[in-house]
Amino acid sequence: MAMSNDRICDKKTTISIIIPNHERDITELLESVGKEYEVIVVNDNDLCLAEKRNYGVYKSTGNYLLFIDDDNIVGKFSINNLLEVFKDERVGIAGMVGMYSGKQTGEWNKVCDSGATRNLLTGFTHDKYVNQEIFDIWAWEGIIPYEVDEVSNVFMVKREVFDKIGLFDQDNFPIDLDEADFCLRAKKAGYRVVVAPNAFTCHNTKRIGLPNFKRPKNAYYMGRNKILFQRKHNLSLSFVPIFIIVYILCLLRNPRMIIHFIRGVYAGLRNNTKSPQRYSV
Repeated sequence: MAMSNDRICDKKTTISIIIPNHERDITELLESVGKEYEVIVVNDNDLCLAEKRNYGVYKSTGNYLLFIDDDNIVGKFSINNLLEVFKDERVGIAGMVGMYSGKQTGEWNKVCDSGATRNLLTGFTHDKYVNQEIFDIWAWEGIIPYEVDEVSNVFMVKREVFDKIGLFDQDNFPIDLDEADFCLRAKKAGYRVVVAPNAFTCHNTKRIGLPNFKRPKNAYYMGRNKILFQRKHNLSLSFVPIFIIVYILCLLRNPRMIIHFIRGVYAGLRNNTKSPQRYSV
């Protein structure tokens, strides 16, 4: 499988920035992170998200690895503010607060991603502060990092975490839940997972709401990965009937996706976590 990547700034740095790109113009993103860091852009469209992140880890040299999805613009001073969190040696992973860019929602000061907590019994998550104003986080949390179960979109990982627990699980979670699985493994290894309220990024995404999918692959992996996540970590599957009902009701707005979701659920129940079945049309 061919892999391609672009390196910007060959100077050895403490921080390596890894950007999994999918045919997107990332000029503004690159300008927002500056040129003082090692930046690795992984462009190969044959690779899934988790594979791109793992390839970036392999090519990087920094002691701290900052993963940035390609539809972001990082706020000024946010990288330095995020790095400050690691003065607490217990912290292994730290996420930024994601705010809507306003391009798709018309809202720029509201939160779209600020970490999540996960109920390990049901498998459902609670996204902290989602669709609330950024000022709500500052009012409740100040600028003190707060603990979560998982982060996504833009987050920094101490390299020693990879040395201790391994890479993202690209086989079980090629897209969706790769971050959740990685964060849970890190917490099991004794690391803290936190969000830094004074580190933020503008995320060009639609308003976060009920689950909906435009691509069959995403619907499939949501059904499959939710179940594989529970199975991999020896957690309860009692939530499966409720999970299926809730998601099918949500997908009634786009009924073509239901069959792909059901296929994913079936694959999650049938497959083992050592050789899981990938999506195929």
